[in-house]
Amino acid sequence: MLGACAAPAFAERGIPWNSLSQDEQAVLHKHQREWPSLSGEEQSRLLKGARNYLELPQDKRKAVKQKREQYEQMSPDERKRLREKYRQQQQYR
Repeated sequence: MLGACAAPAFAERGIPWNSLSQDEQAVLHKHQREWPSLSGEEQSRLLKGARNYLELPQDKRKAVKQKREQYEQMSPDERKRLREKYRQQQQYR
């Protein structure tokens, strides 16, 4: 597994898929095909999210998974509205 500081080091040239741990690959499996074409910055962002997810207790992981599944069932317009609402909430923090 790459160290916590390794992801930013790869940010400019990309993070090789095979350098991710099996757990990280499992969390990011939906991105495997597109991984080489993502920017190093996007790869780092996704990897950070995967690592954060892996640190969650099992009950929190289950809740995250359920929320993700709900999001995936939304229409594109519903997703857009939700993203906009989230961005607005982040501005006031």
